[in-house]
Formats: sequence, structure tokens, C-alpha cells
Amino acid sequence: MMETIRINKKYPARSLRTAGSRWCGLALMVLIAGCASQIKQLPTETDIKVPDSWEVLVPAPDTTNQAETALPKSGDVQNGWLSTFDDKYLYLHVQAALDNNPDLLNSAAQLKTAIEQVTINGSSLWPSISADLSKNSTDIDQGGITTEIRTVSAALDIRWEADVWGKLSQRKKSAALGAQAQGELFKAAELSLVANVGRAWYNLVANKLQLDLAYKRLDSFERTAALIDENYKRGLRSALDVYLSRTDVQLQISSLADSKFNYLKSLRTLKTLLGEYPDTSLEFEADLPVIAEPVPAGLPAELLTRRPDIQASQFLYESQIASAKAANRDRYPSISFIGSIGDSRDDFDQLFENDNMMMTLISGVTQPIFQAGALKSREQQAVFQAEASYANLVKTTLNAFQEVEDSLARETALQDQHRALKEAVKFAQGGLDLALDRYQSGIENYTTVLESQRRLFGSLRDEINLRKALLQNRIWIFLSLGGDFSSLPQQDPADNLPSIPQAKAQ
Repeated sequence: MMETIRINKKYPARSLRTAGSRWCGLALMVLIAGCASQIKQLPTETDIKVPDSWEVLVPAPDTTNQAETALPKSGDVQNGWLSTFDDKYLYLHVQAALDNNPDLLNSAAQLKTAIEQVTINGSSLWPSISADLSKNSTDIDQGGITTEIRTVSAALDIRWEADVWGKLSQRKKSAALGAQAQGELFKAAELSLVANVGRAWYNLVANKLQLDLAYKRLDSFERTAALIDENYKRGLRSALDVYLSRTDVQLQISSLADSKFNYLKSLRTLKTLLGEYPDTSLEFEADLPVIAEPVPAGLPAELLTRRPDIQASQFLYESQIASAKAANRDRYPSISFIGSIGDSRDDFDQLFENDNMMMTLISGVTQPIFQAGALKSREQQAVFQAEASYANLVKTTLNAFQEVEDSLARETALQDQHRALKEAVKFAQGGLDLALDRYQSGIENYTTVLESQRRLFGSLRDEINLRKALLQNRIWIFLSLGGDFSSLPQQDPADNLPSIPQAKAQ
């Protein structure tokens, strides 16, 4: 089941001691009674009914006539699911992207910014100390005689607001939860980048295979056209066959140009993801691996609780709740202390030489009385923002379940399509061989040969696209689950923030 979000509704109550009279304290308590909080209206957990597991039955991948692929290993990027593909090129590209991708570096910078905000908010819990040092010179005219009076002054000013009601702590907590949310968003960006690199890589490989196929297709049509030309010169074929065959050769040249463009475009897309200049220089062996590991039936829905975007939404919701609590406690009395230690002398060396220094300490209680409803509206605004965060949490969770359901269902459909297409390729090859033999014997016309060629190469093209789709969909399954098929969160993700990549010096 989904993890629930629980809110501590207890408000800390500390003793309030001031130098004022007893009736003043009673008056303050009356004012506090009017500061009713709206936070109790917020839900404490996501109200979504989810299955215990996914029961989509997915057939095992078809590995007929394919080399065996190594089973997953542990210890790789993002729960080890990359090892499922057993692809050395994929590993290299993923590592390059994690080091250089500008979007990931941007996400890392946002995370570091959020971490610093925790320190900024937490500093309000401590006294603020500032030092002042000045030197003054004054000329006094006494009966034509000018006297210069020089003084130097130094002072330490101390300001501190007691966190009686915990509003300052709530703001620090809000910032800390925001930093944890940003940490999860960084993890989500990292996982998404790895998935995008994988999909872009297999799109590139598939386009390279399609380009190779386009060359083979052109060569096949050119050989057929040469054969028809020879038979035409011998008077065995009509001029119509010559025109048709030459037309098909030109069509294949046009198709080859399109395949070249698609290949180069996919290469530039991959280079951009890697954080490199999008040129067209890359050497690799074009091969689409076959995944031997099937998708297990009955995957636990609990796997989804580790998704970084869901974790981030939970932290953001809790952060907004903390902000709402702080906004509510802004309506409570605040206790502040202002102190100063100073001295004034004729010279710097004489400062703080004796006990005749000026020391002041002022304490006070401030209770907001009338601000035209601003404080109440700020609290309600914070509550509404928390409600919006809760709605976003629900939406993120529902979208995650939809992504898992869609990707698992698509895996089944793609496997069925792939099996059928592999058989279609076999039949199309046999049909073309027979059509060529019968054409040579004068039994069939050229249109039969042409149609057989188109069926064969169309089936080969679709089979490559389906192998690519199977790989990309498997990546999408891992992405939608937030990792591999077995890794469950071992600890509260709030315990540790992820490591942040450092930008390389240029």
C-alpha cells in the first residue's frame, strides 16, 4: 500500500515569563484563543485505493535464434537495472551524461541552493550579534580658540527572538523538507536522464540498422533492375518492367536519404544529452540486445513508494504544512530581547579598559492586534498552498500508477507483435525467392516480384522498430517503477540527501 503522510497536530507550549503584570499575561491568553488554526482541515494521508500488486501477465521475451543475454547484476546505476541490457556502450553513454548533462547540473545547483536555505532559516533561532566601531572628530570654537574633540566608540548589539511557539522551528523544518524534496527531484532528474539516454541510444542503434537495411534494399532493387534490363535487351521482358524497376530504384534512393537524415538526427540528439557538441562522430557496433529477463507477474505496488517524484511530492506537502503552522503562529505573541554593550573613549587603546561600560538589555512581548486581516489571510493562504501540494501528490501518485499499468500492458502487446513479425519475415523471404524464380521462368510478372520485395523489406523494417520499442518500453517500465523489479526502500529517504555532481572546470 502507499505510504501515508501523518501530521503531528500538537502545538508546543512553553512557559511565558515576562516582567509584566499578571493581567497582561491573561490578556495575551485571550488573544491567543482567537488564533484558531485551519491546519486541521488538511488530510493526513493520500486517499487512493491501490492494488496490492500488478497482475498483468507478461510473456517471456522471445529469444529464438538470438544470443543469450547476461542476467542483471547488482551495484550499477539506479538499482542495477541497466545491467539488464548488458550493453557496454549504454554504460559509457550513461556515465558521460551523468558527468556532463547541463540539466542535471542545473538540478544539482538547485539542490545546493535549497540546502543553504535550511541554514538561512535556521539562523533565526540563534541570537544575532553585530559590532559597531566609529571614530568622531568635533571642532569647538571658544573665543577664537578652536578645540578638537576626538572620540571613539565601540558597541556590540545583540538581538534574539525566543522561539516560544515554535514558529521559527517550523520555518526551518519547512526549509529542511523543501531541501529533501529537492534532493528527491534531483534523483528523479538523474533517473529520467539515464532513461532518456537509454531510449536515445537504442533509437540511434535502430536508425543505424535501418540505414544499413536501406542500403541493402537499394542494392536488391538495383540488382533486380539490372536483371530486367538484360532480359529486355534480349527481348525477354517488356519496356514496362524496365520503367517499373528503374522507378523503384529511384524510390529507394529517396528512402535512403531519409534514413541517413534520421540516423544523423538521432546521433545529434544523443550527443546533446551527453552534454557534448552535437556532431556526427561516433563509432559503435549497431546491435539491439535481447532482454532475457521477463517482467515478473504480480509486482508489488509498494515498489512505487520509492519513486523520487512521489517522495518529492510528499516532502513538499509536509513542507507546506510546516509553513502553514508557522503562519498560524505568527498570530501568537512574540518575545524578543535586545541587548547592547558599548564604550566611548578618546582613543582606541582605551576602549573597554574599566567597568564603566554601558550595558542595556530590553525584553518585550509583541502581540499583533490589528493588521486588517493580513495575518489570518497569510495563514489561510499557506493552508491553501498545502492543499494544492496535497492535490499534486495525489496527481503524481495516480500518474505513476497509470504509467506502470500502460507500460506493462504495452510489453505484452509488443511481445505478441514481435513474434508475429518474425514469422512474417520468414514467409516474406520465402515469397520473394519463389517470385524471383517464377519471374525468371516467365510464369509471374514483375509486379509480383516488386510486391514481394516490398513486403520483405517492410517486414524487416518493422521488426527492427519492434525490437527498439521493446527495449525502450522496458526502460520505461524501470522508470515508472523507480528502479528494478526487486529493490524496495531500505530506509527513510529523508535520512540522507543524494550526492551532488560537481561541475567540471573548463
